Amino acid sequence: MFCLPKQYSRVQVNLCGGWGIKMAHLAIIGSGIIGRSWAIVAARAGLHARLVVRRAEARADVAQAILSAADNALPIAPSVPVDQLMQRITFVATPEEAAKDAGFVFEAIREDLAEKAALFRLLESLAPPDAILASSTSSFGASRFAGDLHTRARIIVAHPLAPPHLIPATEIVPAPFTALQTVETVFELMRALGQKPLLVRSEQPGFVMNRMQGALLLEMMRVVEEGVMEPEDVDSIIRDGFGLRWAFLGPFAGIDLNAPGGIADYLKRYGFMFEDLARERGMKTPAVTPSIISTLHEALRAAHPLNDQPKRLAMRDRLMAALRALRRDQGVN
Repeated sequence: MFCLPKQYSRVQVNLCGGWGIKMAHLAIIGSGIIGRSWAIVAARAGLHARLVVRRAEARADVAQAILSAADNALPIAPSVPVDQLMQRITFVATPEEAAKDAGFVFEAIREDLAEKAALFRLLESLAPPDAILASSTSSFGASRFAGDLHTRARIIVAHPLAPPHLIPATEIVPAPFTALQTVETVFELMRALGQKPLLVRSEQPGFVMNRMQGALLLEMMRVVEEGVMEPEDVDSIIRDGFGLRWAFLGPFAGIDLNAPGGIADYLKRYGFMFEDLARERGMKTPAVTPSIISTLHEALRAAHPLNDQPKRLAMRDRLMAALRALRRDQGVN
């Protein structure tokens, strides 16, 4: 956690003693699911957002979509009335209007590499020279669309899971040319916005979240294709199985609680299953190595001493029971 105030001209955040962001507004280019959701995130945190909606006749529909989404998300920030939130979102017709005097610019257009490259070339000339330019791309590293820009040090990827106003996890992916100051400022801004920034240390296709999701979905499709299980039952494995646990614990933290000695104990007991899967997929080298066991053990024990296991297990059980009760009360089977 960054405890000292960081300064990047129009953006200033102090997470230790409260926070404030000094900027005229935040700009969002793209009014689809992600762009609308980022507008809610910004407005909910007290910022003004300019959202590009090119066609005037589409603005009523975009406003209604934002209003509905914000209303459904009200329990996250009940102190921010929806009408107040909507007053902080302004529709503009062009990137020029949005980026003028902006301290931070979100690109949220469709996944077209050429279009992104063209937009960032434009934004470089439109936005203030010290504004941060962030892409919400889910697949392209900034090196692929911004490597030739003169001010590329201020360009970064901030990839959310959809929709970010409900899901805080956001991958922060610097390119090799992104300045450390840009990374630090984006981390602080994301935290101030209520997001959970996660550093991806090197660019790779699909970053990390989509690669993890892709690996799971590929296996789910395989078992359906081969007739091993029906699609609804495969979904149920997540919805009525892992998902109940993963809502509160990541998979690493989850298996850490499934053996008396924590994750190292679990992998020593059951690592052969993962080795078998790895060989089935053609891996030539061991998957569950002493190195990864040590790394995971050290990380989990630094966060959770083994003598905390009974307390963590009790908390897991209470939260899972509460989630099942909530689903029952909401009529979710």
